[in-house]
Amino acid sequence: MLDPLPTRHPGPFDAADDAHTPLPPDIAVLRGTQDLQHDIARRIVSQASANLDEAAERLIANGPQHGIDFRWSWCTVDRSGLGNTLRVRQACLMVPGAGRTGMVFLSEPFRTGEPGGARLARAERAAGLTSLCAAASKELNDRVVLAQSLPGVDERWAIDAFRDANFASVGNLLYMRRAPRSGDTKLWLGADISQLTWPDGVGVLSYRQCEALGINPETLLVQAMDASYVDTLDCPELCGLRTTSDILLSHKSTGIFDPSLWWIITLRGAPHGCALFSPCPDQRSFELVYLGLSPALRGKGLGLRLLRHGIGSCAAIQTAWSMACAVDERNLPAVRLYESQHFRGFSRRAALVRTLVASVSRE
Repeated sequence: MLDPLPTRHPGPFDAADDAHTPLPPDIAVLRGTQDLQHDIARRIVSQASANLDEAAERLIANGPQHGIDFRWSWCTVDRSGLGNTLRVRQACLMVPGAGRTGMVFLSEPFRTGEPGGARLARAERAAGLTSLCAAASKELNDRVVLAQSLPGVDERWAIDAFRDANFASVGNLLYMRRAPRSGDTKLWLGADISQLTWPDGVGVLSYRQCEALGINPETLLVQAMDASYVDTLDCPELCGLRTTSDILLSHKSTGIFDPSLWWIITLRGAPHGCALFSPCPDQRSFELVYLGLSPALRGKGLGLRLLRHGIGSCAAIQTAWSMACAVDERNLPAVRLYESQHFRGFSRRAALVRTLVASVSRE
């Protein structure tokens, strides 16, 4: 028995349910503490690391600059035979981010196999996730409204645990990359594309032009994004889980915000879509952060024209960098559009989320 360890938080595995494995009495769920920090970090880092202790110390040392705080970690523990000390078995960690989201990381399987087997490991991970989310909903409710994670689609050990902890699937994301090509700068349509010929009633303004005109670009962007979410094929399950203002903050935090690479598309003066690109110097890449149009503007070739202009604009800044994006693999029109411009898929991840507030009013 783990005595006198604190009482573990109740989770879905406490109930009599044939689909779940209850935790035995000698395993407890604990919040991360300074004493447990290294062992938790050792479980959070990739288990393929050549030296787990060194990898853990690097994570601890570099964590603060990335918003990592081990007070937002939870773990399952038992007592090892060596000195009857606490041993960390499974762990999870939340990193609050822009737009009131919290990215959740989960311990991978041990190199030597899961202690107690895969079924118990799944139960331990889910119990830790449940406790983490319960604490975040009370203590971080002004900073995090949505917990999210992106395990690989083949990482069933993670996906099953997240689902057991009441995370919902919002689709599989296809990550795509485009290598730089000769002639990319020729795709640039010019500094002022508002003067180009567009379909009847359609206008395009850059973020900077809005500022110069005394128009609040973020107000227009929120309206443009809302219009583009109507009948969207890109993770429609996410609609309404966060305010559009929060989503915009997330978009602005991707890479380095460059207002010259953000455009708002209007129809008869009303915002109906946007195209957002950002440089990511650390990856020597640009990110296609978001490209979306309202139903009234779809099927007119605008997406292709804006994508090509975005590629050209980015190439004018840095010709040697690639471009990346993520798209719901169910969104076949978007996938085909990106493929037509030489984007190629390189990874697939399951998008899993859990709301931490009762409801979110749209803004």
